[in-house]
Amino acid sequence: KDKVYYVGQPVAFVIADTLNNAKDAAELISLEIEEYDVIVDPRDAMAVDTSSIHPTLNDNIALDWEYGDESEVDKLIERAKYKTSIELRNSRLIISAMEPRACMASFDSETNSYDLHSPSQGLFGFTNILANIFNVDRDQMHCHTPSVGGSFGMKSSPYPEYIASLVAAKKTGKTIKWKDTRTDSFLSDTHGRDSWIDATIAFDDNKKMVAAKIQVVANSGAFMGLMGPMAQSMNIKNNFCGAYDLPKMYVNSKAVYTNTTPIGAYRGAGRPEGVYIMERLLEKAAIEMMIDPVELRKINLIKKDQFPYQSAAGLNYDSGDFHSVLQDALETADWVNFSQRQEESKKNGLYRGRALTYYLEVTAPPGKEMGRIRFEDNGEVTLVSGNLDYGQGHLTSFAQIMSDKLGIPMENFKLLQGDSKELIAGTGTGGSRTAISGGTLLLKASNIVISNGKKLAAHLFDEDFESVEFNNGNFEIPNTNHKINILDLSKEIKQLIKDQKLPGSLPQGLDGELAEDTPPCSFPNGCHISEVEINPKTGVVKLIKHTAVNDFGNLINPLLVEGQVLGGIIQAQGQIMMENLCYDDYGQLLSGSYMDYTMPKAADIPKEFVFKSHPVPCETNPLGIKGCGEAGISGALPTIMNAIVNALESNDVDGKNLNMPVTSEKMWEIIN
Repeated sequence: KDKVYYVGQPVAFVIADTLNNAKDAAELISLEIEEYDVIVDPRDAMAVDTSSIHPTLNDNIALDWEYGDESEVDKLIERAKYKTSIELRNSRLIISAMEPRACMASFDSETNSYDLHSPSQGLFGFTNILANIFNVDRDQMHCHTPSVGGSFGMKSSPYPEYIASLVAAKKTGKTIKWKDTRTDSFLSDTHGRDSWIDATIAFDDNKKMVAAKIQVVANSGAFMGLMGPMAQSMNIKNNFCGAYDLPKMYVNSKAVYTNTTPIGAYRGAGRPEGVYIMERLLEKAAIEMMIDPVELRKINLIKKDQFPYQSAAGLNYDSGDFHSVLQDALETADWVNFSQRQEESKKNGLYRGRALTYYLEVTAPPGKEMGRIRFEDNGEVTLVSGNLDYGQGHLTSFAQIMSDKLGIPMENFKLLQGDSKELIAGTGTGGSRTAISGGTLLLKASNIVISNGKKLAAHLFDEDFESVEFNNGNFEIPNTNHKINILDLSKEIKQLIKDQKLPGSLPQGLDGELAEDTPPCSFPNGCHISEVEINPKTGVVKLIKHTAVNDFGNLINPLLVEGQVLGGIIQAQGQIMMENLCYDDYGQLLSGSYMDYTMPKAADIPKEFVFKSHPVPCETNPLGIKGCGEAGISGALPTIMNAIVNALESNDVDGKNLNMPVTSEKMWEIIN
C-alpha cells in the first residue's frame, strides 16, 4: 500500500481461471505513481543529507554493529612493522535456482485450516512463520515441500505470493496455483551478497599477524530478509580469521536500506565473504612484503599443538591439522612445477597465474532438531528429519548412517522431510548443518530403536533384558540359538500388537523419536589451488585447473561431498568472471534476463579438477563429521580471484586491487 520501495515489489494479486484471463485482468490495474529519488548504492544511502527510504526511520542505516576494541586494534596496526589495506567489492548476485518459485494453496472452511505446497529449505520454521501471520494454530497451517529445484538460501522463507495465494484460496474457495516467471524471479527473489569492504591487516618483524580491521557497508535492499544482516556482520566476523593465528580483530558492519530487491542468504551467507577478505589481504601483503605467499601462510597458520584453539572471533576450534593439509594440496596440485605450465601458456600468447587459499568455515550453527525412525508394515523404514533436501542427497547419506548402525539394507529406507505435520522440531537445511544435525539426531533415535528392540526381543526369548545383544542387525542371546533380525522382530511385534498379545508395559514397537539441541559448530577447512589463463588480446579468463584438498572430518559419501565442492567452485567462478547484476540510476534492473546476466555453463568447468579428502575427525559430534555444503565456494572465491591477480602481476600489470566481476571487457581494459 501507499509506496513502492523497489522495482519488483508485489503490488497486486490477480485471481482468474486461466493464465491469459489473469494477464488481461492485470492490464486493467492502473497505478498513479509519484516518483521519489532513488538510491541503489548503500554508500550513497548513508550520506547525511539523504532522505530515508522508510518514512518512519531517521536514516537508512538499519544496523551499525561492531565486534572488538577499535582503539586497541588501531594502536596495534599503527605500531606494526608491516600493514596492508585493500578496498573490496563483493558483487550483488541473482541467485537463479534451476526452478523458479511456485506454490499451490487451498483452504478448508470446515476446519479453518490452510494447505500450502511450496519450495522451502525446512518446513518447521517456515510453517511457524505462516501460522503466526495468519494467527492460527500450527496444526491449522499444513505445509508441504515435495521437491525443490535448487535454492542456495533463497527459498528458505515464505514470500508475499504464498501469503496472497492462501488469502485467495480462502476468499474464493478454490485451489490457487501461482508460478513465477524467470524474468519476475530476477526482480522479486532475494538477491545475494552485495557489500563494500575496507580492510587492513598488520604484521610484526617476523611477518606474523598482529591485528586486522574490517569495515563493511552492506546493501540490505528495501527490506530485511529472513536472515537480516547476519551474513555481513556476524558471519564475516566468525569466518575472517579462519585457520590463522590472528590475535586481535575489529569488525564494523553497517547494513543499509536502498531502493533495490531485498538481500537474502546465498550459499555460504557471509562465510565466503570472510574468507575472501582475509585471502585477498594476504595475497596483497605477500606482494608488498616480497614474501612467498605459501611461506606467509605457513608462518601464520594455527599449529596442530595449539588445539583446542580459541579464535580472535571467540570460537573454540576442536580439531585440525592445517599445515599437513596445506602440504598435501601443494603436492597434489604439483605446485613446484608450475613454471613449466606457465611457460607453455606464454608460448601460446596467454598469461598464466596461480594462487592458493587456506579457508576455514564456521558451520552447523546449533539449533533444535528431530530424528524419527518408523518401521512400516511393508518392511520399509521411514526416516523423518526437520532438515530438507533441495539437491544434497540426504536420503543416501542418512540411509548409509542408519544401515551401518542398524544393519538394515539401504534400499529399505525412505526419507520424509517435506510434511509439516510430521515435524516436532527442525532447523531446516542451511549453514552446512544437515549431516551433523539430522544425522546425529537420527543416530540417537537409532539408540532408542535398539533399546526398544532389546526389551521386545527379551520378551520373545523369555530372557532378561540385560542378556540381549544387538549385532549386525540381529538381536541375540550369546551362546544360544536365540537370534532374530531387526526387521523380522518388527514384523512379529506388529502381529502381537494386532492380536492384542503385547503387554502394555513394553514398548509398542521398535520406533524411536526424539527432539533436542544439535551438537556445536564444526570447522571444516582446506586448501584450494587455482590456475587460470588470460588471453590479453580478448580479456577472456579461463579457469584451467582447480585442486581442493579438504578436511571435512569423516566422509559419509565421498561422491556427494565431491559434487557439493565442485558446485560451489563453479558458483565462485560465475561470481568472479561473469555474473554482473546492474541497476540503473532509477532502480531498474538492467541485467533482467539470461541475455544480460551471464551464468557459468558446462563448458566453463575446469578441464582439470582434483578433489581430495584429508580428514581430521571432528570431536564434538558422534559421527566425527564437518559441514561441507558451502566449503567449495568459500575456498574457491578468493583462490580464483588471486590467481587472476597473480597472472596480471607476473606480467607487470597491476592487479592487486582488482574487484569482481572480472568480465572480459574489464580485463581487456586493464591489460591494454
